[in-house]
Amino acid sequence: MSLKRFNQGFTLIELVVVIIILTIIAIIAAPKFINFATEARINALSQLQSSVKAANTLVYARTQMTSISTRSVSGRDDLTDIDLEGDGSFNTRLINGYLDNTDIEKWIVSMDDWEIQYRGAPETYIGYDLDDDGEVRNDNCYFLYTQASSETNPPTYEVSTTGC
Repeated sequence: MSLKRFNQGFTLIELVVVIIILTIIAIIAAPKFINFATEARINALSQLQSSVKAANTLVYARTQMTSISTRSVSGRDDLTDIDLEGDGSFNTRLINGYLDNTDIEKWIVSMDDWEIQYRGAPETYIGYDLDDDGEVRNDNCYFLYTQASSETNPPTYEVSTTGC
């Protein structure tokens, strides 16, 4: 009895059909994965906005406690340094009773892919530099903290997500 061995494999037509099917699946699935990244960025910026608001509320509440040491900044009526830990180190600066824009970094957990950009004295942009040009603002995927301009004008919190 003789056994015949057949070399079996896929034909060219079968391979082309499989490649076409995989391409169609990839075309359908790709936008869904892109939306996941966009939604993740938007959610991260919203959480950042909430965190900075909460930090300002916490700092304000703690400055109302008599046990917190404060000191004025020479030549500036609007600035106050505070020692929140009670260790003699005045490590947080307030402007008009709210966090100074340069102190926000101390109060948030920064993500590796966030860039922090200061624009003038009052504005801090924290967001994504999606085009890698060193600018956060032009990508329109950022959180903007504008520090308080007076005791009656508190800081503003804005999230821009049109470019995320």
